[in-house]
Amino acid sequence: MRTATTLAKVTSLLGAFLAISVLMGLIGAGLLLPLVGSAGSAAREGVGMFEELPGDLESNPLAQQSRIEAANGDLIATPAQENRIIVELDQIAEVMQLAQVAIEDERYYEHGGVDLQGLGRAFVTNATTDDTQGGSTLTQQYVKLSLQEEARQKGDSDALVALQARSGIDGYVRKLREMKYAVTLEDRLTKDEILEGYLNLAYYGDRTYGVEAAARHYFGVRASELNLPQAALLAGVVRAPGVTDPVNNPEAAVARRNVVLDRMYDNEMISEKAYREARESELELNLRDSQRSCLNSAHPYFCDYVTEWLLQSDALGATRDEREAKLTTGGLTITTTLDPELSQLVRETTREFTPQENEYLLGSAVAMVEPGTGKVLAIGQSSDYALQESEDRLTATSVNWSVDGRYGGSSGFHIGSIAKAFSIIAALERGTPVETNLAIREPETVDSTGAWLENPDDPVTSPEGSTHPAGIFFPEDFESECTIGTDYWSVRNAEDANHDPLISLRRATAASVNTAFATMATQVGTCNIRDTMSKMGLTSADGDAFGAGGAGVPPTFVLGSDNASPLTVANSYATIASGGLYCPPVPVEQIVDSNGEEIPIPVQECEQVIDEDVAAGAAELMQEVVSLNGSGFRAVLDSGQPAGGKTGTADESKHTWFAGYTPQVSTAVWIGSPGEKYDGNLRDIRLGDYNVEGQLYGSKLAAPMWKVLMEDALQGVDVQQFDEPSQTMLEGEQRTVPDVSGLQVDEAQDELADAGLAGTAIRVASGSPEGTVLYTSPGAGSRTRSGDPLEIFVSGGQNAPPPSSLGEGGGTGAGNGNG
Repeated sequence: MRTATTLAKVTSLLGAFLAISVLMGLIGAGLLLPLVGSAGSAAREGVGMFEELPGDLESNPLAQQSRIEAANGDLIATPAQENRIIVELDQIAEVMQLAQVAIEDERYYEHGGVDLQGLGRAFVTNATTDDTQGGSTLTQQYVKLSLQEEARQKGDSDALVALQARSGIDGYVRKLREMKYAVTLEDRLTKDEILEGYLNLAYYGDRTYGVEAAARHYFGVRASELNLPQAALLAGVVRAPGVTDPVNNPEAAVARRNVVLDRMYDNEMISEKAYREARESELELNLRDSQRSCLNSAHPYFCDYVTEWLLQSDALGATRDEREAKLTTGGLTITTTLDPELSQLVRETTREFTPQENEYLLGSAVAMVEPGTGKVLAIGQSSDYALQESEDRLTATSVNWSVDGRYGGSSGFHIGSIAKAFSIIAALERGTPVETNLAIREPETVDSTGAWLENPDDPVTSPEGSTHPAGIFFPEDFESECTIGTDYWSVRNAEDANHDPLISLRRATAASVNTAFATMATQVGTCNIRDTMSKMGLTSADGDAFGAGGAGVPPTFVLGSDNASPLTVANSYATIASGGLYCPPVPVEQIVDSNGEEIPIPVQECEQVIDEDVAAGAAELMQEVVSLNGSGFRAVLDSGQPAGGKTGTADESKHTWFAGYTPQVSTAVWIGSPGEKYDGNLRDIRLGDYNVEGQLYGSKLAAPMWKVLMEDALQGVDVQQFDEPSQTMLEGEQRTVPDVSGLQVDEAQDELADAGLAGTAIRVASGSPEGTVLYTSPGAGSRTRSGDPLEIFVSGGQNAPPPSSLGEGGGTGAGNGNG
């Protein structure tokens, strides 16, 4: 039986022997072909195919992992289709090179790509014994691996199957092809170049490709630092990685390592002492995660954000598929703007102020940006990063609360009084000085339908059913494109507080008086405020203009009724800190390809969108918030560093904010209920070490969290002052009141704005068409300071109430003051 088996093996291998003979010069004019029957036919086909095979191996770049690094070089992640890091031969320990040669091809430096002696020995062994011995050289193995990699990159499954053929004509042809490529390759490349390619291409088990990635993964060292037992172990894995990798099969890995050491010793590559010490050594692994995905990153939310940002950038290709392929196979080094120390600080501080699993279902998120550059210094939140979301979304989620939904983040959160900064800018741009007084509406009284009550002392019941003082605003009070679609808008202040009918802009800003800012919106123009938000970079979380959701643009957005992300808020506030220079947020500083060439990053240039004097005036006003007399007094920095900022509270305190800046850093802090799942009253609560007395506002927790973050970020940084606003910006100029009688309110406001003035519309009974301007006070031709109150008396029709003096009211406007 054994004789028959051996004869069959000899017969089946004759064709292979004849094919091999081509390389030995033994076949000439087909003289030996008749010596075999069917095997001769196979060999003839093999020889013909051999002549037709291409002689040059295509040199496709290897798929290798990219590196995403923090600004200081710390590794964030290594996005890759294959966990591979390409290195040059001089970056691989010599003992690793010797170990691979010893176990795979001990005659590597003696043959020319095909080892005829080895082939002959393998032929005899396979024909006469039950053992199977390979005759492939290291060069042939490199050819095979290269062809497989090429087929994988092209998605050619048929080619991959053919490259695995081990018998029959397909097997012979595959072998012939590898031989011819190997011979040609050795003519074109040096032995060192081929060995370098092999060591970078080979699979070393446990999802690691190439010796550099394997050395880091198994031992926590670079390939240049491998010692003898480590090198021998890696070299032994290549032949059968599925059964000899040290993580899943440690005993088999050590046994295979010792075989490699035997070969190295037999070939006099190592001394007897080194051989015995290595053979007796224990397997000592120091496993390191490859950090291929953001899930394993120390900064997972930033990792997600920067990955999505790259996939939307033209820097890596024209289409998303091209960019993803470049990112995961191109061996890029991506240097980001992330400060890892600040990132860790954000993680710790958010959890300190909003511990996970708190009974109020509150979480927190932070974004920190550098003014004047748009560099994203840190983002983070109180939750753990996890693909499987926890039920309350507080303890575990992959949703990035800090960034916009267009970059894989959330749908944003109502920003409340954070929005008031943009009304300030819009007002200063239109001539309102810092030292101005606002005449705000006294409590008007209406019933639930908006009709005026006969007894002004009666309580007011809003359509929502709550009773409070009300500041009443009507559609004609606002620009027609950005006005309310109902009969009126009732605005209230935090705690239903009332203020003096005439209030300074400084005090209105410091105390976050809703009725004052709603009144100012009637003077400045709600559409103008919306446009100011857009040019400063404040958008909704979907990237649309802030307040643009739904039908029309209701003026409630001026008090923060729309959603935005902490990153968008921080970056828009950075525009004020930088003297009016808007820079789009950018998380990437540099991209270098695998050849060391820098890839240009197409980003929008920074643009001066606000006059420097206007920005200085806004900074002057917003410093009132971060003062002992302001709503943000808990954010006052101990260093004395000047800072501007704004509190914000919305939706029954389910979204609270503090956003503020110094000339060096702009930071936005959000504390709230993701998904607004908490249905209780957020009053007199305790979170971790922090007690909140009374209602939760942005001033109560978000402001002190901002202080902790900023004081750490600014440690060791020189105190820097904001620019001083001009005297004109502070005091305003004398202006002549134009004659606007007979115009519609929108037209009158535009003409007044052209003259550097802004007025508040007052409805009065009149026989003139409703909405027509009757007169102004001061009257046409009078001289007045640009910031002084100016009243525009407008016809409300025959049934309008008598003229009302200007004062403050309350209402149900989104975004509470004093927050």
